[in-house]
Amino acid sequence: MRVKKIIAPILLLAWMGLIFYMSSQQGGESSSLSNKIVSKLFSLFPYLGDPNDTEAEIFLTFSLIVRKTAHFTEYLILAVLAFFFISSYYVCMGAYVFSWIFATVYAITDEVHQGFVAGRVAAALDVCVDSAGALFGVFLCYLVMRMLERQKRDRAGGNTDEL
Repeated sequence: MRVKKIIAPILLLAWMGLIFYMSSQQGGESSSLSNKIVSKLFSLFPYLGDPNDTEAEIFLTFSLIVRKTAHFTEYLILAVLAFFFISSYYVCMGAYVFSWIFATVYAITDEVHQGFVAGRVAAALDVCVDSAGALFGVFLCYLVMRMLERQKRDRAGGNTDEL
């Protein structure tokens, strides 16, 4: 448990730093990264379209999907790391709620930050996607904790679920 109290805040702060770094990229850099990922997908699956036609509607749609999936995933991970940190001190329903609130507030501050970066805008939709990712991350934490509790109870001989 002592190691968890040391590692958890380091991982959380490192992930927050990565999010901040990614949000600090100017609009062209950010779009370029998304476009590289979409081009790679189009190269792997040629039936999707021409990987060099970055103005095609299908390319732009996939680019949007990649960007929103990245938002969802980065805040899912942030919420899990926040829960990992909080649960090193206590685990109760408040830990789940606070982890989600923490990630959502960070998403809001991240969007405000992006509003000051050249070529970027603050978007309420991104906060919604981020918050949904965080909620899903907290839900995954809840499921894992329930599973661990059930295994612990089963090992102790307290399994009452058997028929």
